[in-house]
Amino acid sequence: MQAGSGSIDDLKKRILTRASLESLAGEFMALQKRSGRHVGLCPFHAEKTPSFHVFADRYYCFGCKAKGDIIDFVRQTKGMAFIEALKYLTTKYGIEAPELESSRLNSADRQEEATQIKLLMAAADEFRANLKSAAGEPARAYLAARGFTPEQIEDFGFGLTPTEPWGLVSKLRSLGFHERDIKACSLGTTSEKTGRLYDFFRDNRVMIPIRDSQGRLVGFGGRTLGDHPAKYINSRETKLFDKSSLLFGFDRARQTIRLKQRAFIVEGYMDVLQLWTKGFTETAACMGTALTVRHLNLLKAASPTAYLLFDGDSAGQKASLVALEANLQVPEMKLKVITLPDGKDPDDFIQEKGPEGLENLVSQAKDLLDFAISARLKGAGQAQIPSLVSQEFIPWLARIGDRIQKGFILSRIAQISGLPQEMIESELRTHMRNAAIGRGGNTVLPNRPQIQKANASVAPKAPAAPLDQIDFELLRHLYFATPGESDWTELRRYILQEAQWDNIWTELAQAIFNSLDAGEKPSSLPAETFLAQSHEVSVFIEKSRKIPNAFAVPDRRIAVAKILGDIRIRSLRKTIQSLRMQVATAARSTDSAEECRELLGSIADLTIELKRLEAPSIP
Repeated sequence: MQAGSGSIDDLKKRILTRASLESLAGEFMALQKRSGRHVGLCPFHAEKTPSFHVFADRYYCFGCKAKGDIIDFVRQTKGMAFIEALKYLTTKYGIEAPELESSRLNSADRQEEATQIKLLMAAADEFRANLKSAAGEPARAYLAARGFTPEQIEDFGFGLTPTEPWGLVSKLRSLGFHERDIKACSLGTTSEKTGRLYDFFRDNRVMIPIRDSQGRLVGFGGRTLGDHPAKYINSRETKLFDKSSLLFGFDRARQTIRLKQRAFIVEGYMDVLQLWTKGFTETAACMGTALTVRHLNLLKAASPTAYLLFDGDSAGQKASLVALEANLQVPEMKLKVITLPDGKDPDDFIQEKGPEGLENLVSQAKDLLDFAISARLKGAGQAQIPSLVSQEFIPWLARIGDRIQKGFILSRIAQISGLPQEMIESELRTHMRNAAIGRGGNTVLPNRPQIQKANASVAPKAPAAPLDQIDFELLRHLYFATPGESDWTELRRYILQEAQWDNIWTELAQAIFNSLDAGEKPSSLPAETFLAQSHEVSVFIEKSRKIPNAFAVPDRRIAVAKILGDIRIRSLRKTIQSLRMQVATAARSTDSAEECRELLGSIADLTIELKRLEAPSIP
């Protein structure tokens, strides 16, 4: 169950009473005692004279004016959200936090996570012990040849897989862990031939621990020392290990990123560790996956600027367009690209050119947008550019929802490619109009008779379930909207992600969004644009065109926001009713007291929110 504000206040009091701000701040900086208080160099801005003061339960910087309690300190130093910071502190200081428990199922999930973390930590101990043994001599020599000192090998947690392919599994079994848990956290894998559980990481690999943003051990990366075709492998996706939200090294790099107000993002963990040894401790890695929105949200809490260090091959260039698409959803992040010389990765480059060489490349970094466009057009002849823009950029532009972003990027494509902007705009409109009627491609929009003829042999779609009246009202507001009236972000999210509409209505909404994005007013377009073989849509458009004045409102954004609020109220009422039925069912069981308490707590929380939404606003 979600905690109410009162219970969270109680938890905050327990944290402030039992957690030591002085101790925690001392992990980030050297503190000296002056006039009865502790003083150090501020972790939030660069300074040479200490101005950061720690009082009993508060801190204040006389330089940058940062201030707060231990919860604020965690949020600012680690870039965590409020609840995330509470979880971090309760875990660190062993504080009971029933207010953060969401349900009995979540309690089981937490127990499973705790078991997996124990397993991973036991595996890390075994890997490290094996590296220190006589069998680890070749691996230690390899790491030394890569420039890592014994202290760094220990600090970074390097390890080595056991000699036998089942060595780790056997060790973990001897410690009392179950095979299902060993497999669940990607430390074991079942042989298809024998059914026996083997080590997931084997074949003489140097092991690197991977931690999440809170510093929890969640997985491993392994680098082969032999001739195995898979040079690097990572843990499988698990409940703890999700590459789309993990940045390797971010838990240690975050503080430097915040101080230097920049981050270096590379593609592999060995690149991170090598850059750390050369003083670039503001480096993290995506571990072979494309940069995602979740990665960028993690980064922006620490710095608004990140430099992507792409290898000198084509793989990095191909990743740029994917990174740009994520960047458009987190526009607060400024992403720049550093292109390394051909054949060089960050590890090679820093070994050869040193820190000065990398700093020189920083000054030559390109904005991600210009790099992505140039990289895709690189090597194309003049005659190939129009086709390349049509195939590569037009479908991609069509997916961008924000009209201003779309227009700006389109103008940059025109400037860099040398094609007339009007030509690209026309091509985009045609593509989006064809997509709206489900045909795609770059053909001219057909007229109604052609559509009927083309679809004569196609079986009609099954009738769509009608929408609730409130949803019809929402869809009609969208149909009568004007381009530029709003970006409709919240409305898009509701219709395309939350609303449980039949596909016919979702496709209609998407077609209307496409029209608005293309600068065309949906209600002024031919009805054929939206028919999509659906009688229901035809009836919807016919009825809508008879009542245009009913949707001629002074501010459509306010009207739509009001409807979305009403929909939220409807959803809350249904949820509360469903929970009450669950309480009635659970009450008949003799061992369901805890479940009933949780359900009733959830009902209370949702009822508070419902009353807040239903309360009349005060002008």
